[in-house]
Amino acid sequence: MYLIRTFLRKNYTFCAFRKLLIDKHAGITCCLHKFHRHSHCKRDFSTSSFLRCKLSRKSGNIENILIKDVALETLVDPTGSGRDMTGDLDSALVGNLLREFEKRPQVCKAAESEGLREPFYNKAMDRFISFVMDNLNQLPPQLHVMLYDMVNSEGKSVDELFPYFLAFAKKIYPQFEFQKDLQLISDLTQPANWYPEARRMKRKIIFHAGPTNSGKTYHALKAFMAAESGVYCGPLRLLAMEVFNKCLENDVPCDLITGEERRHHFGPDRPAAHISSTVEMTSTTMEYDVAVVDEIQMLRDQERGGAWTRVLLGLCAREVHLCGEEAAVKLVERIVENTGDTLEVRRYERLSKLKFDGKPIETLKDVKAGDCLVCFSKAMIYKVCIELEKLGHNVAVIYGSLPPATKLAQAQKFNNPKDPCKVLVATDAIGMGINLKIKRMIFLQTQKTTRNERGELVMLPIATHQAKQIAGRAGRFGSGESVGLVTAYTAKEMNNLKEIIRQDIEDIQAAGLLPTVEQLEQFYFYLPSFNMRDILEIFEHMSTLNNDVYFLCGMESFKELIGLIEHIDLPLRVRYQFCMAPVSVKSIFLSTLFTKFARSYSNGTPIDCKWLLLQTDYPWSLPKTIKSLAKLEEVHEIMDMYLWLSFRFEEIFCDRETVRGVQKQLEVVIEEGVEKLGVLLSQKMDSTHSKVKKMTKIQKSKIKRK
Repeated sequence: MYLIRTFLRKNYTFCAFRKLLIDKHAGITCCLHKFHRHSHCKRDFSTSSFLRCKLSRKSGNIENILIKDVALETLVDPTGSGRDMTGDLDSALVGNLLREFEKRPQVCKAAESEGLREPFYNKAMDRFISFVMDNLNQLPPQLHVMLYDMVNSEGKSVDELFPYFLAFAKKIYPQFEFQKDLQLISDLTQPANWYPEARRMKRKIIFHAGPTNSGKTYHALKAFMAAESGVYCGPLRLLAMEVFNKCLENDVPCDLITGEERRHHFGPDRPAAHISSTVEMTSTTMEYDVAVVDEIQMLRDQERGGAWTRVLLGLCAREVHLCGEEAAVKLVERIVENTGDTLEVRRYERLSKLKFDGKPIETLKDVKAGDCLVCFSKAMIYKVCIELEKLGHNVAVIYGSLPPATKLAQAQKFNNPKDPCKVLVATDAIGMGINLKIKRMIFLQTQKTTRNERGELVMLPIATHQAKQIAGRAGRFGSGESVGLVTAYTAKEMNNLKEIIRQDIEDIQAAGLLPTVEQLEQFYFYLPSFNMRDILEIFEHMSTLNNDVYFLCGMESFKELIGLIEHIDLPLRVRYQFCMAPVSVKSIFLSTLFTKFARSYSNGTPIDCKWLLLQTDYPWSLPKTIKSLAKLEEVHEIMDMYLWLSFRFEEIFCDRETVRGVQKQLEVVIEEGVEKLGVLLSQKMDSTHSKVKKMTKIQKSKIKRK
């Protein structure tokens, strides 16, 4: 069997999803029915295995995460035949021998030459010594005899233990047995070569570089709409919808393609020549005359950066227009040198002036019509809204978890000069994707919760590029304001803000890369007993990159979703697609529904709209509390997830149009709830006050009794 598997690895590439072997030399495919049962071991989903994985990850050490808890009893000789040949081993002498072996620098160098390096070397050595000492009378006969001869003869060197140690290390770290193959698969040093169709084209890259409100995207879209065919790649559904609508307004037939929605101008069987899509949904195989990639600086993003790098390297377009910050120019230059494309940089200045207001507002009484107050938490939004309502302001709100349609409705309400709403309270969700007629931007906070490089949530000052992008929304060209004003709430926040904005935006050093599902499938072929999360960890550890240009994205959200469904039996490719779904795991409700969706796929049980509504307290009524409003927002997110999955697994998520229709009803309910946000907040405050009064009365009565 070992010879069969070795032959397969040397001569074929394995596609786990198709169950095909592709001959590396002749390009011939053959069915794998005979060999599939040997190369595709059943995953271990036992409770003990699940707990073991969970506990090992708590340490956060790669050597613990990647270790395979082999059944060590299979390595021992229960008959003790080695002892029968030589007699018992002296544990004290064997211990001294193993300590000497551990300290030998030659052993460490030999292990390195075999690819066993730190931190794995120390972990493997510890396990080897423990294994020998714990099974002194049941060791494999050859190892038992070797140790006996070393203890009782001066002619034997401890270095002769190395083959036994190396074999043991490969048992607990099976990835090292196939290290060369795995390193080849995880070689990410030339990602441009992943897109041969794009490399065959002579592409012209045009970089439109400039700050917010400089007209860079306007000029790129002119080229897009004038071309015979084109694709727009945006960071948000809102932006994709905006470009889609602009095309229709200018009599340019256009299709809309996002993760959750498809709109076809001529029909699904006759695609339009122009496509407006989110960046993750953009095809790298279709040919276009012009492509526009918006917010190209997003390629530095730890989570989504790989999507921008993919389209930059892979778009098959004669002209690729990049729109974004000046900070991305040098990185794009380095990437284009490798792709063989030509690069032209067009720089733009801001179309309207932007300046700091004279002083901080200090009090909400100084809020005026046209102001936008920015903070970085929903709790702060609620607090500010109720204070502004008390002062007589009609307030619009925009934050991340609101449905796109509700965000647009709130923006239109604020922008409409005939509407009594003159003040906007928002999070950094307004940084891109929504056109707003803001006169003055007021930063209530200059710190926000951010995920650091280790994936931990910490409170940090907002980055310079974020501050400038948000501030730049004030005084937008065409809004009737010639100058945009920026200020803060307190003198301290004003000083912090000035210090942040005064700094130059640092050049982006590297672009994100994401492992493809094909790469992970190949890893799974070599390591079939590992679950997907562990395979991803091994891939990250073994991957090699050109660190001057690229980095491997953290994929923290992806890993969290893997953790929710790793106990469900799914093909790796299906598991990968589920974990790419745009869903937050912050709430138990969302996590539970996501898991139910995966289990339904595993069982082959279709999910229709009726089943979905049973999970969501349908029929919905107008929210009476902030909590009930937040629950409706989560229901909307669940429906988004259903729609996203319906385009990938239509046989299971089979009721797309009905769900979409019900989701539009839900958007109306949420919008009405947001309109009455002040009332909801007042009820919450009244409820809190009444609880405090009740508690105070109880405490007073207790004191009187005493």
